[in-house]
Amino acid sequence: MGEHYDVLGRELNISDKKIGKSITPVTREYSLNRTKSPVGYRIIDVYKVDDMDRVERMLHNILDGRRTHGEWFKDEEDTLTSEFNSFMITYGATRTSTQELSKEAPTLMEREVDTRLKDLAIRFGVDTILIRKYKGVDYEVLLNTDGYLVFNNQKFDTPNKFYNRGLVKYVTGVNGISGTNQLSQFIVKDTGERLRD
Repeated sequence: MGEHYDVLGRELNISDKKIGKSITPVTREYSLNRTKSPVGYRIIDVYKVDDMDRVERMLHNILDGRRTHGEWFKDEEDTLTSEFNSFMITYGATRTSTQELSKEAPTLMEREVDTRLKDLAIRFGVDTILIRKYKGVDYEVLLNTDGYLVFNNQKFDTPNKFYNRGLVKYVTGVNGISGTNQLSQFIVKDTGERLRD
């Protein structure tokens, strides 16, 4: 869970909170603060869970009536943080902190490559057409036998790079700055199988 704040310490009249998922929350927080804006973003609470896709879906469904935009939810009565924490404790999640995650971050960032696509390419054994939905439209992307996603004559080595630098740029004309690195965003065209992370 995160929120906006004024980096100069002034009162900010936005109470909405963001509820999302990330394999590397500290890196995600940094990416949301890359611009030199007086409005920053900070993580309030972070938990480790067994299935972040499921937990995010559950929370978003429960809070749908408070949704303002995307992953942002109204918190006019300043109760969302305690409700979020109660849910996570009841779910059995493990609370952590950005300080703890910062200690782990170098290890996560030092990973040489994302091998999931290469592993899939080996499993399939042939070039495979995948479907990725964006704004209600199905887009085809090729997973080649070398483990790259090929879209619009460009190769991408992670689902997130494909999404931001490929699909979002193709549709909107500018690079995206969000998205996830989840394989579960893709369906195999021929079989209808949803990929798993």
